[in-house]
Amino acid sequence: MDRLLAYMKETAAVVEKRLETLLPYADLRPENLHEAMRYSVLGGGKRLRPLLTMAAFDAAGGRESERQQALDAGCAVELLHCYSLVHDDLPAMDNDSMRRNRLTTHKAFGETTAILVGDALQALAFKVLGESAGPRAGRAVVELATAAGSTGMVGGQMLDFEGEGKSQVLEDIERIDRWKTGALFTVCCRFGAIMAGADDEALTSLTEYGNAIGILYQISDDILDMTATAEKLGKTPGKDKVVGKLTYPAALGIDGARNVVLEKSVEAKDAILGFDKQALYLRLLADYLLDRVS
Repeated sequence: MDRLLAYMKETAAVVEKRLETLLPYADLRPENLHEAMRYSVLGGGKRLRPLLTMAAFDAAGGRESERQQALDAGCAVELLHCYSLVHDDLPAMDNDSMRRNRLTTHKAFGETTAILVGDALQALAFKVLGESAGPRAGRAVVELATAAGSTGMVGGQMLDFEGEGKSQVLEDIERIDRWKTGALFTVCCRFGAIMAGADDEALTSLTEYGNAIGILYQISDDILDMTATAEKLGKTPGKDKVVGKLTYPAALGIDGARNVVLEKSVEAKDAILGFDKQALYLRLLADYLLDRVS
């Protein structure tokens, strides 16, 4: 596991440096908007989505000449993910005041600026992807738009909101998790394969891996919401229970939810059995996420 942690640290540093370059500088007009964009993206986060993109790229045998395209594709997803966090924290959504152990964007810069930050980060994500993906740009843009849209992340957020206080139905919970969180995890794995020029079989395997990892991550996140401290989470814990969100821990209990996490970890590793040692970090990640504490 030390090898994975070193890889995660190294990849996060590369991603952070690239994001610093891709974001508008804070002294560019409108300065307040650009400062808030940089605040919302930089200086925190696990960068798991770009990491997944790069690990999938390597697993699919990506060439060094195409690594920058894979990195930028992962950064595009990270920018879009950060936009979703800014909007999630707004009073009309989850109404949170802390994110990554500091003030949320709307608390630091005001609600109007936070809304515009989210809008600008989403636009920037597609700009980055369109400019960097070369001949694959059209396909990549459609992939990300689908993952982020009404039958992906945003659709999952809507179902999450509509499900508050309703009966815990596993089919509904899985759909929420697959769309709200899983869609971006899956598209990262697909981007890794696409930028590597992988064949259909490899693309399918990495898609299945992404599906499993996305649900695994969301369930473990929901478990942490019930068990972790604010310091560990970097945000307010216990909010899912207060509003009655549809989650695996609420439906099955902590132990039952952990059993599903274990099943998804096995499912993820089974999906990439056909890959060689180049998929090592994907396998290690499936184990690592079983015991995440933040």
